[in-house]
Amino acid sequence: MKASTIWDKRWVRVIAATVFWLGLWQAVSLALPKLLFAGPAQTVQSLFSMISTADFWLSIGYSIGKIAGGFVLAFALGCLLAILAHRAMLARVLLEPAVQIMKSVPVACFIVVALIWVRSAWISVLTAFFVVFPVVYINLQQGLTSVDAKMLEMARVFRLSGGKRFRAVYLPAVVPYVLGACRVSVGMALKAGVAGEIIGLPRWSIGEQLYLSKLYLNTADLFAWSMTIIALSLLLEKLLVYAAMVLQKKWGAAA
Repeated sequence: MKASTIWDKRWVRVIAATVFWLGLWQAVSLALPKLLFAGPAQTVQSLFSMISTADFWLSIGYSIGKIAGGFVLAFALGCLLAILAHRAMLARVLLEPAVQIMKSVPVACFIVVALIWVRSAWISVLTAFFVVFPVVYINLQQGLTSVDAKMLEMARVFRLSGGKRFRAVYLPAVVPYVLGACRVSVGMALKAGVAGEIIGLPRWSIGEQLYLSKLYLNTADLFAWSMTIIALSLLLEKLLVYAAMVLQKKWGAAA
C-alpha cells in the first residue's frame, strides 16, 4: 500500500498552488512599473474600495441580469431544439449548419456585427445566447444519443408513462451532459457577455468599468474587476450545478 503523504490532502494542494501563484504575481509586479501591472495588495485594496460604492453593485446587477437572460434563453431553446433534432432527422440536418457557424465564428466578430442589429444595452444578452446555445444543444444531443436502447425497450414493455420514462430512463443519461454544458457555458457566457459590453459600452455594466479602468491606466481597478468576474463565474457555476443536482434528486425520487 502506498504511504500517505501531505500532498494527498486537497486543502494542502490548494494552499500551495495559491501561495505559488500569489508569489509569482507579486514578483512580476515588483519587476514592472505599477502603472502597467498592479500587485496583489494593490488589487485587493482597490477591490475593497470598489465594493463600498453603489456603482460596483449596479454594474454587477446590470451585467449579471442581462447575461443570465441570454443564458436562460439559450439553455431553454438549446434543450428544445436538441430534443426536436433527436426525434426528427430533418430538423437535425437543418440545424447543423447554424450550430457549426455559431461554434466557428469568433465572438469579437459576432459582437461587431450584432451591434448593427441591437442596441448596446442588449449586446450582452445576444452574445451570451450566441456562445451558450451550441454548447447546450450539442451536449444534450450527445446525452440523448447515449440513452440505452434496452432501457427504452423495457420501459415500453412495462408501459411506463411518458413522465416516468423521462425520469427513469432519459434523466439519468442526460444529466451528466447537461451538467457538463452548465459548467462550460456559465464561464463562457460571462466572458462573452462582458466582452460584448467592452465593445458596446452600455451604461452601468462591468464591461464599461473595465474599459474605463483601461482608459485611465488604472491597472489595480482593472485587476480587481477581473477578480470579480472570476469569482462571479465560479459562484454562478456552483449554484447552477447545485440546482441541477437538486432537481435530479427530486425527479429521481418522484420516479
